[in-house]
Amino acid sequence: MPAAVAQSANGERLVSDMAEEKRTKLVKATLTHLDSLESVPVLWNPRSYHVERTNRFAAMNGFATSPAGFHYGPQFVTGRIERFATRLLLDGSRSDASPHDLRSEADRLERWAQPGGAEWLPARLLFAWGHFRFRGVIESLRQDWIRFDASGAPLRGWVDLVLRRTN
Repeated sequence: MPAAVAQSANGERLVSDMAEEKRTKLVKATLTHLDSLESVPVLWNPRSYHVERTNRFAAMNGFATSPAGFHYGPQFVTGRIERFATRLLLDGSRSDASPHDLRSEADRLERWAQPGGAEWLPARLLFAWGHFRFRGVIESLRQDWIRFDASGAPLRGWVDLVLRRTN
């Protein structure tokens, strides 16, 4: 019997048949706080994800100096700003136990995004899935809840996450 498939507002496929989930046996990704070692497991089998590296330049109105000598045009300011952007599925309705409210997991991610500590920086995190690893801080976080229990507690939702690389 084929799995029942639904489509979310953004076109993502949601498989609702537990037999299909057991057949595919997805490896969960984890987002781990590197100081406390707390982690949040998430369902993640993306069609794609994005790793972006950028350089920054300043506009120059004349000649500038560089290690190569004088040149005209943009001046290199900084480089290797790296970001990892993805969409995570939090699903409390698929657990072996009874469905549960996901606000605690979302609140934990929000706490990790807040600057703090002596350096006044967000928490250092590690996103891990199989052999893929990305270490960084939360640059942006967006929650989109799509399933609720009778009392209005969120049971399933998407989290759009952007991490900025740290050493």
